[in-house]
Amino acid sequence: MGQTLSEPVTEKHTTVVLRERQYWVGLSDMQGWRISMEDSHSVHLYLPPGGSDAPPAEDITEQPAGSTVTNDGKEEKGLALFAVFDGHGGSTVAKFSGTTLHTRLANLDSYKAGDYETALKQVFLKTDEDLRADPTFFTDPSGCTAVVALVTPDGRIFVANAGDSRSVLGYKGEAKAMSNDHKPTNKEETARITSAGGFVEFGRVNGNLALSRAIGDFEFKQNFTLPPEQQIVTADPEILVHQIDSEEEFLVLACDGIWDCLSSQQVVDIVRRAVANGDDLGKICEDLMVKCLATDSETGGIGCDNMTVVVVALLGGRTHEEWQAWVKDRVDNKVGRDTPESIPDIFGQAPPSVGGFSGGGFRIAGAGGLVNIASILGASGITFKTPDDDDDDDDDEMHVINDGHLMVVDEEEGARIHVVDEDGDVHVDSEDSDATANAADAAAPAARTAPTFSSIGSPTVPTPKPLQVGTESGEEADKATK
Repeated sequence: MGQTLSEPVTEKHTTVVLRERQYWVGLSDMQGWRISMEDSHSVHLYLPPGGSDAPPAEDITEQPAGSTVTNDGKEEKGLALFAVFDGHGGSTVAKFSGTTLHTRLANLDSYKAGDYETALKQVFLKTDEDLRADPTFFTDPSGCTAVVALVTPDGRIFVANAGDSRSVLGYKGEAKAMSNDHKPTNKEETARITSAGGFVEFGRVNGNLALSRAIGDFEFKQNFTLPPEQQIVTADPEILVHQIDSEEEFLVLACDGIWDCLSSQQVVDIVRRAVANGDDLGKICEDLMVKCLATDSETGGIGCDNMTVVVVALLGGRTHEEWQAWVKDRVDNKVGRDTPESIPDIFGQAPPSVGGFSGGGFRIAGAGGLVNIASILGASGITFKTPDDDDDDDDDEMHVINDGHLMVVDEEEGARIHVVDEDGDVHVDSEDSDATANAADAAAPAARTAPTFSSIGSPTVPTPKPLQVGTESGEEADKATK
């Protein structure tokens, strides 16, 4: 996992900006436990072709270095852009993207011609090209994920994504995915990585980077016989489009510091309920980050990342007060999804014991922890569903046993992973007796230390020890740590 502080930096940089009857936007970022802030953001409520020459609105607060927010203060309907950049290995690429991508996009011929899908693809790759051509970045090892939403005057939402930041649309209270996370273990991503001469190990590109698309990261873009789209790591975005039909309530963009802790539906539930309760969008963003902040830094990386959240209210011709009353009415009358009153705490009141495997298992409190567990296990080919997933099985317990003998149990207060034997008993034993196994555990030598990573990207969770024990790759990794 990345380096962490002894205490988190909880200062928040929050901005609320309004374009009357079009967008009401809240955004906030927080450094958290990380030793530096590597995120940036870019919000432009009016981004006409060629850019706007109107003076900026005076009510916008000063943004952190590397981030930009503009609004020309008029009511003219036009294109609007919202973006989050999650840096890794340093902040320079994220800051470069946060301060230049919007102007680069506005000046593309394809953007001026209204071919927005082509323009978004081009601006990601062009930003990469400009970075590579700038001597300032010749030795810079950093990179950043990018999730960029463009809302058009004719009612379309384009979201371009490279990496594992994410955008989700609140549609009648339901979470509609507007991006897909790009992980090295995804079938299509693995195929590109291996075709370009790379490999996937421990769920990471070349055993290092825990995401497979990014701006920057030029050490993974060295195959000069291949186009940019086919490199081991590519900046080529995946683009999804949604046609607005008046049921849309808001759009959320956030870095994986949020998504590692909460599912897309949980985020939509939290935002929708808070709006119905009368909360300001800036406060909602801040509360989301606080909810995802670990109570200590011994969580294996979960809740210890930088965090950035952007919530865009799609006003649809309403004032922001009318929009908030509209959402409240829909929540109260259960229009669409029946939004829960609250979402369980992720880390609970006491410091979570999730730093690694010990005793009976690896525990993450709260429903959100399952999101990261699924990611960890998915890297080793193990899949399971949370209770929120559609499933005909009404049993709250889910057991998944693979060749490495793991059992995942979803309990009311959290999730637990156990090492099991071939009969499904907790702990591996020689006499099919859990009591015997427990006694043997007490006298057993200390468990092997899981491999540690100084890699970049996220999630920053080391591969769990039981996924390494008894495997050739695990033995090699174990030797490397001794």
